[in-house]
Amino acid sequence: MEEGECAPHRSVFGQILSTDPDVVRRHQKPPLPFSFKVRAIPTDDLSIELSIVISGSAIQHVSIFQSAIKLMLVSAGEKSGVGVSVSGACSLDYQGGRHALNKDSSSLVILSTLEILQTPRQSDSIRIIIESPLRLFSAGIIAHSFDFGLFFRSQMRRCSSLFAYYGEGELGLDYSFLSAAADRVTPLANSFTFSKPVWSKRSALNGITGRGEFRDIADGMLPLLTLGSYFNAGKGSAYGMGAYRVEEL
Repeated sequence: MEEGECAPHRSVFGQILSTDPDVVRRHQKPPLPFSFKVRAIPTDDLSIELSIVISGSAIQHVSIFQSAIKLMLVSAGEKSGVGVSVSGACSLDYQGGRHALNKDSSSLVILSTLEILQTPRQSDSIRIIIESPLRLFSAGIIAHSFDFGLFFRSQMRRCSSLFAYYGEGELGLDYSFLSAAADRVTPLANSFTFSKPVWSKRSALNGITGRGEFRDIADGMLPLLTLGSYFNAGKGSAYGMGAYRVEEL
C-alpha cells in the first residue's frame, strides 16, 4: 500500500492523541470527528433523511463520506430485499437552508464553532427534545432518568474535547461557573422515558428519549447546548445515539 493511501482513514478514525500533554490530561482520547443523525420524514413513509456533521480536517474527505454512505445504504437495502436509492445530497447553513452539494464539494457550507457559541441566544427557560436514545453514565452506571447537570457537563466535556482536537485550542468557557449553575437549573414537567429504540430490540441500545422543559438557565448555557446538538450526546453519539434539539421557551 502506497504511503498516504490511508490518509483519509487515519484522519477520520485515527483518534490520534495530542502532542500537548495538557490537552491529553484534560481530554484524554479524542472523540471521533463526525456525528450521524437519522430523521424520518413525516410526509413520506418510504424516505429518511441521514445527516452527518464533520469536524476539523476530516471535512477534506467529505466526498469519501458521501460515497461510503451511499454504498452502505444500497447494500443494506439489498440485504433486506428493499430497493434503496439516494435522491440527493445537500449542505445546511446556520439557518437550516439547503445548498445542493456538487461533486467537488465546492458548495459545502463550513460552520464555525465560535460563531455558534457567540450567537446571542439567551433564555431563562428552554425545552430539550431527545430524538434518539441518550446513553449517559454516572459512576459506571447508565442513567435511567434525565439529569440536567449530568447531561450539561457531559456536553461541556464533549464540545471542549472536539474543539481541542479538531479546532483551535480551548473553548473560552467558565467551566466552574457553568458546572455549578447546571445544578441550579429547575426541571419542569417532562416526558422522558428509558426504553429501546423503535428500530432495534437490542437492550444495549436502550436510552433516554422524550422531552422536558427547564428554567433558571444561566448565561452561556443555551449557546453551548446548541453547539452540542450538532454533535449529539452520550455514548454512541458519533453513530446517531443521543441526537437532540434545544428550543427557547
